[in-house]
Amino acid sequence: MTKARPIAVDLFAGAGGMTLGFEQAGFDVLAAIEIDPIHCATHQFNFPFWSIICKSVIDITGQEIRKRSSIGEQEIDVVFGGPPCQGFSLIGKRCLDDSRNSLVFHFIRIVLELSPKFFVLENVKGMTSGKHNKFIIEIINTFSEHGYSVEQNYKILNAAN
Repeated sequence: MTKARPIAVDLFAGAGGMTLGFEQAGFDVLAAIEIDPIHCATHQFNFPFWSIICKSVIDITGQEIRKRSSIGEQEIDVVFGGPPCQGFSLIGKRCLDDSRNSLVFHFIRIVLELSPKFFVLENVKGMTSGKHNKFIIEIINTFSEHGYSVEQNYKILNAAN
């Protein structure tokens, strides 16, 4: 009897960099959400067996993700994603009121709606410093309040390592 591979969902999927990483780690990324049609087409080309939903995370629900992919009522092991970083980045304007910063809260909402075993949120280190630190604190607190065990002493990792 073969063991089923763990199920994943990619939010802010782009062309599929994180999908590829999770797929290579042994996950079936059964749904990917991306707003940009060109990125959606590229993702579909790169991953023809997975469902790409070309829609904003603002306008999608966990239930719609389940219905429009092959996930259905299966348990999801991980939801991962990297919301836009421009408002948090140390390079550029780094504006607290950048409307893209609020997409982090849609990531949280969708994770809570899908109830995966765990989640991975990727972003730039600017999210953890100065006035932008409030976002990371709110993320930690929200997930903790909903039963997730979140490392309070988060670390900045270098993907090159």
